[in-house]
Amino acid sequence: MAAWAAVFALLLVSRSAYSQPSAATPPQIRFEQGLQLLLDHDYAAAAQVFEQLYAATGSERVRLEWARAAYLSQDYDKAQALFKDVLATAPPLPVREKINVFLEDISLAQGRVDYSFSLVRDSNPRAIPGVRTFNLFGLPFEYKPQFDTSPKWGINYRLLASKGIDPSRRWIASAGLLGTHYGDPAMNKAGFDAHMAYRLGFEPRIELKVSHESMDTGGEPLHRYTWLTGLHVIENQAGWRWSNELRHGVIEYPIYEYQNSTLSNYRLVAEKALAAFFIAGVELGWDTGRAKEQAYSYSGNSIGLTGTYYASSIGTKFQMKGSSSTRQHAAPDPFFEIRRKDRRRNITLNIEPSTLRIGGLTPVLELGYEKNNSTLPLSNYNRVIVSMSFKRSY
Repeated sequence: MAAWAAVFALLLVSRSAYSQPSAATPPQIRFEQGLQLLLDHDYAAAAQVFEQLYAATGSERVRLEWARAAYLSQDYDKAQALFKDVLATAPPLPVREKINVFLEDISLAQGRVDYSFSLVRDSNPRAIPGVRTFNLFGLPFEYKPQFDTSPKWGINYRLLASKGIDPSRRWIASAGLLGTHYGDPAMNKAGFDAHMAYRLGFEPRIELKVSHESMDTGGEPLHRYTWLTGLHVIENQAGWRWSNELRHGVIEYPIYEYQNSTLSNYRLVAEKALAAFFIAGVELGWDTGRAKEQAYSYSGNSIGLTGTYYASSIGTKFQMKGSSSTRQHAAPDPFFEIRRKDRRRNITLNIEPSTLRIGGLTPVLELGYEKNNSTLPLSNYNRVIVSMSFKRSY
């Protein structure tokens, strides 16, 4: 376990810590030379160093770096085989999860058809206010929903196909079908999305992606959304992992054209391993929407905290997420003459038995609570969501 803790630390911190030779054994010096070659982006040479060193030492730590060097040099077949060999040694959960990220990315580039689904119970799928009698303009107002507002069971599903379309696999195309089926035709959702991504860099990761999503609900078009995403992910010497994502796009509502908007948002995520079994994270976000009618334009911000605990003794990952967001509309609502401002809070707990497989899929239990407080009474709601998802695992 101590050796694997060192491997996990190696995955999370900058490799520059090993770039200077010390009074170590010759294998350690060769290991440091391989790490320096990675820092210099000479991935093929680094892979050769680690391959020779693994033949001499049989070290899992070396094999893990050999796999990473093969991945960065885009020798995906070799990298995939090496990563799976490491998984076969039953590494601790944090190491396994890191390897899964690499394998997921490799399969995305090599080409795959994948699927996932989840069973969901939503206490308030239409986000209906619990209190339906309000005072507006000094007069009583009562809201009477014209449909069933009871809790619902549903099935979420997604089918995804992807493929690298150039020899270097820097261009990745993907398309998918997604939706939710509640058994109520008026509530069912179905749609598709398509993406074209270009990888400018692998470490740090830099990616540009063009996407489109179309969604229908109750057999009627809900929205059409096209956007461009820029992503930058880097790890520093202190062991922090930083992710920056900027998105800009246009969303259209065929039925509610007055809400058609230009949307922009930015997300900054920072994560750090505080121990071999615990990772803490924080997320900051800003978003704006410029709608056809000013009353539906908005600006907002959010903050979230994440804690991930790996219970290796039972092979399970626990992750708790909490977030708080505020959204302010640009002008008073045209009907209620109230300038809408929402404060949304939510908290979720994910429980993932990472080593459990059911038909090649890993089950994930999610418990969530969401509450929205708004200056527009009809937008106040609470909901509890419980889901059991099944996702691909390695």
